[in-house]
Amino acid sequence: MKIVTWNINGIRTFRGGIKQALDALDADIICVQETKVTRDLLDERSAIVDGYNSYFSYSRGRSGYSGVATYCKDSATPFAAEEGLTGLLTSHEGAVGCYGDHAEFSTEELQLLDNEGRAIITQHRIMCQEKVQTVTVINVYCPRADPEKPERKLFKLQFYKLLQCRAEAVLKDGSHVIVLGDVNTSHRPIDHCDPSDIEDFGEHPGRKWLNGFLHGAKQEEDRNEVELDEESEETPTDPVHGGKFVDTFRYFHPTRTNAFTCWSTLTGARQTNYGTRIDYIFADCQLAKEQFVTADIMPEVEGSDHCPVWGQLSCPLLPNSKPPPLCTRYLPEFAGKQQKLSRFLVKVDPKSAQSEQRDVLPGSQEEGEKMENLNPLGAGNVSGIIVTISRQGCWAKENFKAKSWVKQT
Repeated sequence: MKIVTWNINGIRTFRGGIKQALDALDADIICVQETKVTRDLLDERSAIVDGYNSYFSYSRGRSGYSGVATYCKDSATPFAAEEGLTGLLTSHEGAVGCYGDHAEFSTEELQLLDNEGRAIITQHRIMCQEKVQTVTVINVYCPRADPEKPERKLFKLQFYKLLQCRAEAVLKDGSHVIVLGDVNTSHRPIDHCDPSDIEDFGEHPGRKWLNGFLHGAKQEEDRNEVELDEESEETPTDPVHGGKFVDTFRYFHPTRTNAFTCWSTLTGARQTNYGTRIDYIFADCQLAKEQFVTADIMPEVEGSDHCPVWGQLSCPLLPNSKPPPLCTRYLPEFAGKQQKLSRFLVKVDPKSAQSEQRDVLPGSQEEGEKMENLNPLGAGNVSGIIVTISRQGCWAKENFKAKSWVKQT
C-alpha cells in the first residue's frame, strides 16, 4: 500500500492531464490539498478519472480558496467516506463516524471550522498479519495564521484541536489512523531553512501542538531523533511520551537535513532549497512501527510550490465492491441526472486566458505567513470575468482579480 499527499496549489496543476499526473505518482491513495475549486466549478475531467474514485471538500464561503480531494485507485476503494471533521456536513450513509467530544466547541465554531473545505476522510480495509483491519485516512489542509488577524491564529489552533479530537476518537474506536496533508507549521529547527530568524521558535503555538500530538516529540527535541520503545512497559499513550501519532518521515530519517516540502515562488527559493517542511504523513504508533516500510519526500516533482510526500506500507488494501455515497461519480451533475448551467454559460476573456498561461505559478500561502514559514507567497494576478446563472435565475459576476462577488437580480 502506497499513499501520497501533495498541496497542488490549484487543480490546474494537473492541466497536462489528471490521470497522467495521478498515474505518475504511482500510489493507491493520493490526497491533494488547496484544489481551489467549489462544487459549482468542479468539472467532470477533475472529478471522474478512469481507474480512480474521488472525494472532494469545498470552501462554502469563498471561491478559488482552500479545498481538498482524495483520489483512490479502484483497487483501493474505501468502504466509508465523509467531508469535514465535525460530522455536520454528513447527511448520508457510508460516513466514518467517531467524532469525539466537542464540549469545548460551540456549534458556530464547529460550523466555521468545517466551512472552508479543509478535510476529507476515507476509511479502508487492509490485511495485516492475516487479519482484516481498518485504516482511516484523514486528508487535511490546516489553516495558516495571519499575524495581522488574531482571530485566524485562534482559528488555526481550534482546527488543530478539532483534528486531534477526531483522529484520536477514530483511533480509540479500533481503526488505524493516518493523518496527512499540509499542516502549515514546521515542527522542529531541522525542518526549517532558517530557524534562527524566528523569534521564540519553540514557543510557537503550532509547534507546541505538534509536540503534544506526536509520540515522543518532547524527548525528540532533546535527542534529535525519533524513537518508538520496542520493549518498554509504557504504552504510546503514556503522558511521558506525549501523543499517539508518529511523523513517519522523521521516523525513517531522524537526522536528515535540508528536507523541505515548501518553497517561496517569489524568490526562486526552490532552486537554492531555502524552504520548510510543513507537509506530513502522521500515522498511529502501532501502524508506523508494524506496517510502514518507508516514507520520503519528492522534491523533484514540480508544478506547485509544494512537493509530494509519500509513504509505503507492507499491508495490502482490500477494495470495497463499490464507492461510498460521497464519491463524486454519484453527484447528479456527473451521474447524468442534472446539467450544470455553468457548463453552458462560462465566458472567459481570451486575452486574460493567454495572460494566465504566462503567469508564474502563484504561491499557496500569503505574505503574512513569512515569519512563520518563510513562504511569502501572494495571490496570483489572474484576471477575467466568469458569468453564470444560478438555479434561481439570478445573474452573478465574479471578478477574480478583485476577489469579490457582485450579484444582480
